[in-house]
Amino acid sequence: MEKGYIKVIKEIDKFSELIDIQRDAWGLIDIDIVPLHIFKAVADSLKPNGIVIGYFLEERIIGFITTFPTSNPKEVLAHWGAVSKEYQNTGVFYKLNLELREIMRSHGVDKIFGTYDPLESVNAHLYIRKLGGVITRHFINYYGDIDSIIHSGLPTDRFRVEWNIKDRSVEKGIRNRVKDYSRGINNTHEDKDTRYVEIPLNIQDIKNKDLDEAIEWRIRTRKLFDDIIEKQNLFGIDFIVDRINRKGIYVFKRILKK
Repeated sequence: MEKGYIKVIKEIDKFSELIDIQRDAWGLIDIDIVPLHIFKAVADSLKPNGIVIGYFLEERIIGFITTFPTSNPKEVLAHWGAVSKEYQNTGVFYKLNLELREIMRSHGVDKIFGTYDPLESVNAHLYIRKLGGVITRHFINYYGDIDSIIHSGLPTDRFRVEWNIKDRSVEKGIRNRVKDYSRGINNTHEDKDTRYVEIPLNIQDIKNKDLDEAIEWRIRTRKLFDDIIEKQNLFGIDFIVDRINRKGIYVFKRILKK
């Protein structure tokens, strides 16, 4: 892929490109698409911590992230982001997150948080393994029913991920991106302070072939996640990719206080 660049988006005509990216990335119907005027309101009225940043190839936007300020000036919500299908899995969203981290650090922000689907292994690998986020909460059917190609058919369960962008461990992880992906795959001993949960590597493939099987994955893992996170108060601190057995493994530990 040709080299692009990242910058804050402020122009109204550029916000219109984000509508097409949402439709392309997720297959959203119009009612679920964040409209142009919301992006404009964020950029104009919620700054400095409410921003929209885009990844550009020449003058065309191929990915974006939107953030919202919270009642705590040290924390921001990264709520909406996407990459055009053609450029997914090329590192665009990772680069957007790294740039967002630098921007928010310059604003005095300590933490960026957001949500993602626990069964989406690509997101788990990005947010937990590569960026160093920590899973702190589990929500059942968080957004209700969403009619899109990616989200339809399954309850919208979500993890809350907190990214402590000034932590030394986060900085170290970003600088040292090559990690031992096999670590822990053959050594998953559990105790009261350590739990492991397996998910499929591609829930979308499963859903497209057999929706009932995908729903079974949701219900089975929902019970485990709710028990481990909400009842036992463990935190998700790593995600291991086992490509040989086509599975991902979450690692939960009791290392922090809620």
